[in-house]
Amino acid sequence: MTAGPTESSPAETGSHAPNGSRALESVAAWRELLDTLAESGEVVTSLADGVPAVDVAEGFGHILNVLADQFERAALRRSRHPVFLPGVTPVRKFFFDNPDTDYDIAVLGRSSRYRIYGNRGSCTYLSFCVYSALGRDATTRLVNLSDRDMHFSPDGDFEVILSPEEVPGNWLRVDAGSRAVIARQYFLDRRTEVPAEYRIEALDDPPADPPLDDLGFARAVRTTAMFVQAATSLAVQRVEALRATPNRFVRTGEHGPYRTPDNDYLACWYRLGEDEALLIDVRPPDCRYWGVHLANRWGQSLDHRTRRTALNGRTATPEADGRVRVVVSGTDPGSPNWLDTAGHPEGWVLFRWLLADEPVVPHVERVTLTSRRTDSAE
Repeated sequence: MTAGPTESSPAETGSHAPNGSRALESVAAWRELLDTLAESGEVVTSLADGVPAVDVAEGFGHILNVLADQFERAALRRSRHPVFLPGVTPVRKFFFDNPDTDYDIAVLGRSSRYRIYGNRGSCTYLSFCVYSALGRDATTRLVNLSDRDMHFSPDGDFEVILSPEEVPGNWLRVDAGSRAVIARQYFLDRRTEVPAEYRIEALDDPPADPPLDDLGFARAVRTTAMFVQAATSLAVQRVEALRATPNRFVRTGEHGPYRTPDNDYLACWYRLGEDEALLIDVRPPDCRYWGVHLANRWGQSLDHRTRRTALNGRTATPEADGRVRVVVSGTDPGSPNWLDTAGHPEGWVLFRWLLADEPVVPHVERVTLTSRRTDSAE
């Protein structure tokens, strides 16, 4: 991956390529992007002989998901007029998206002070988290402000100032390295909870944005290509770290480049035969929210629109003593807390404890469905 153009680049001096055509940086960046996509595609292709076919197809889809999302955000980085846009959708997913969470992302561009304003609604949890640029170690610096520490009017209205210097009231620090702010809303029951509403604006009365020019496009494409490559490599590395010891939970101190400090994350790489199930027993801690869901090899949540691939503290059915037994399998065993692997014999099981008193590690057992009942009355 080449660096951005310098002051003496052909695009700025008006020089020409050897064949007489104008040497545009956008053309060079486009070709670099195609090379990067090919390299990332080869990462997926190299797995073809050793993983289920669904993992390969979803791997290519993951690349395209990240590509579409990141180019949009990279292009917006030139803007002085930020806007919240959905981070994931029911079909465009990455970085272990939670089915119970709405993620809205606003790119922080060329302004230094911003205001977020809106109404709290009644969602289970609301927070705003500012992230720095993605580092070479695929991590970011962050500062987080959740509803636990925010001030609201009696009607739920609020305002948050983002600036380098602290101000009274709801405040988040931003600096030259700040790249984005992510708004998170967690829901236990989307049918009854009212989503929060919010907008973001720059406070320095910015002028209209210029059009996307040659250099602006090149920068956006190069940033996008770097992110696609990093995201693909990171997904493979995570699987390799846990697949040697499948079917057990590991507490992770961080969980992806866009983690939130209010969560404790627990991850398990499951591997099941056709007639096998994973029994997960846990007594959830006292917390604002807890949820468990399945994800594919690339960290994308499984289909939760038409299948039951996720549960939370409201939808799970506990035992009389508060214990919860979750059953992960490809066929319905008759358990009230069954999670459907949706044609994925391997993948991720992920727990989140949000604002928990203490993290709890679930107990896991792999069983054969035909030889053992999976409910608590066995």
